Amino acid sequence: MRSNTWNLVWTVIGTVIIVMTFVNNSDSKIVFGIEIDIWMYRGLWSVITAASFVSYLKRKKEEAS
Repeated sequence: MRSNTWNLVWTVIGTVIIVMTFVNNSDSKIVFGIEIDIWMYRGLWSVITAASFVSYLKRKKEEAS
C-alpha cells in the first residue's frame, strides 16, 4: 500500500499543471505523442487531481478511525 503523502503530492502537482496551462496560453498539448486540445488536457489533469485528493481524504479518514 502506497503512502498517503503521494496522493497529496499528485494533488499539488495536478493543481500546478492546471494553473500553468492558463498562464502559458497554448492551444494544445502533446500527450504520449498525440496532440490534444488544451481543454481535454486540463480535464485529464482535473480527473487525476480529483481522484488523488479523494483517495487522500479517504485514507486520512481511515487513519483517524
